[in-house]
Amino acid sequence: MNQKLIIVADLGLLRAYREIQNPTDRKARLELIAELKPEAAHEKLSDQVSDQAGRFPRGGGAIATGNLSAGEQLHQEAEQENRLVGQLADKIDSLLADDQVSRCALAASAPIHRQLLEALSPKARVKIGQVLSSNLAKTDPNELPDHFAKAAP
Repeated sequence: MNQKLIIVADLGLLRAYREIQNPTDRKARLELIAELKPEAAHEKLSDQVSDQAGRFPRGGGAIATGNLSAGEQLHQEAEQENRLVGQLADKIDSLLADDQVSRCALAASAPIHRQLLEALSPKARVKIGQVLSSNLAKTDPNELPDHFAKAAP
């Protein structure tokens, strides 16, 4: 069976729809088949780390009042974004691993769309025929085919 998927994603939400052709109408209907809401994307970074500011001694001496640094959070946001993109890519890989899925259209928010494409397996990338750099994750499913049709060459 030749199934087409439409996948929309941002860092906090991924939704995958199967396109179902209606024989009496030319317009396809979309059926939600998968949704991923990574918990880490909806939490504050301060809630995810266990160290509190002021717990790292400054300099090399004894800890005295006023001699504690704020504890820099080096690259934690970038690392978290990489982890979230990896989770999204894993989910897309698993959806596109199905042999019944022959093609896919993908819309990912602009800040992550290239990183997401690079994180996908080559087998999954082959099935993706159209990529939009747009955040359509919360768009009404009935409007999604129109967004892809407008962007088609």
